[in-house]
Amino acid sequence: MRSIYCVVALATLLLVAPVDRARASVMFSGSGINPEVGVDASGSATFEITGDTLTLVLQNTTSPRTASQGNVMSGVAFDIDSASPALALTGTALDGASKIWTSELASNTSDPLAGSWTDQLGISPLADYGVATTGFAGGFDAGSITLGNGGPNYGIVAADTFDGTDVPFGGSQFPFIQDSMEFTFSGASGISESQIANVTLIFGTDGTGIIQTPEPCSMLILIGLSAGLACVRGWRR
Repeated sequence: MRSIYCVVALATLLLVAPVDRARASVMFSGSGINPEVGVDASGSATFEITGDTLTLVLQNTTSPRTASQGNVMSGVAFDIDSASPALALTGTALDGASKIWTSELASNTSDPLAGSWTDQLGISPLADYGVATTGFAGGFDAGSITLGNGGPNYGIVAADTFDGTDVPFGGSQFPFIQDSMEFTFSGASGISESQIANVTLIFGTDGTGIIQTPEPCSMLILIGLSAGLACVRGWRR
């Protein structure tokens, strides 16, 4: 029944909203209590596939701000249904107006990004694919460092965590990305965004900061219903 609702919502959305066929993407959002620090955390992961390239944008949306190092977004894990592509991390970049904070008072927007990222899960119950800072209770230790300088205390903090003033923050090392970060992978040819599943957001580094995301179908239903209601209101007028 849930699948039927998804199809109806998608049909409604296609009928009442313009579609950009050149660029398709799917977003997974999640929130909850981060067990590592016992406070709320939230974030999103947006996937877009173009040819052989998978682009993944991670965003820390914790409100009002990331207050401790244990609430830094440190990665994401995901599955790809009915396929086993050989993904390889090929690039990292700042996304949008994001900054690299090298201390609580100083930032820049220059690449390459410092830090340590791996795209191999090794022995992990999280998912078949992922990208994260090294560590996380061994979940990513089996992978080699693909990009970065090997510093484990690194990740994404929420917008407004640093604002150029002396903001209290529990991060023992810098730099940190503020707001969002973009990763690119090769090897995505032959798969589509609809095959992305079981997306898990990772916060902190001790292996407990796991937040599951619902399937994007639920968000699609809300968007489709809202667009459909707006169309009906316009038709009545």
